[in-house]
Amino acid sequence: MNANLTPRQLAVEWLDITVERFVANLRRLKIEHTGALLASFRKEVIGAAEGDQLRLRLSYALYGKFVDMGVGRGHGAGIRKGDDGYDRLRNSRGKLRRLQRKARPWYSKEVAHQTKRLSELMLELYGQVLVAKTVEALPGETTIRF
Repeated sequence: MNANLTPRQLAVEWLDITVERFVANLRRLKIEHTGALLASFRKEVIGAAEGDQLRLRLSYALYGKFVDMGVGRGHGAGIRKGDDGYDRLRNSRGKLRRLQRKARPWYSKEVAHQTKRLSELMLELYGQVLVAKTVEALPGETTIRF
């Protein structure tokens, strides 16, 4: 990591890498039917001014989570056995006839890994800042022993 990075620059770089990895996972798992999920990623760093809290926003199409979990693609909310159209798509046990759901984990493992990595990077960055400010504040001695 570059020692001259500000927290804002670090956050921007982290967001870029995270989105790259999400897109790579989507392509690797062939989750590209219409390209809408790939095109839906938005990233933003909010409030990185002096003394302000740093906040990151990463958004994407909601259905991407359903693909990750392997749910969805069936009836709308409120459809029950006996309603019109139920038997057309499902068998007597409620399973889909033509489309089997399968989880394709493009998000869950990667977001856990990237969040941990961001915390490590921020800890390292703020640790360096803390040591530098402590050394500057010392009157005559420049050695810190732990």
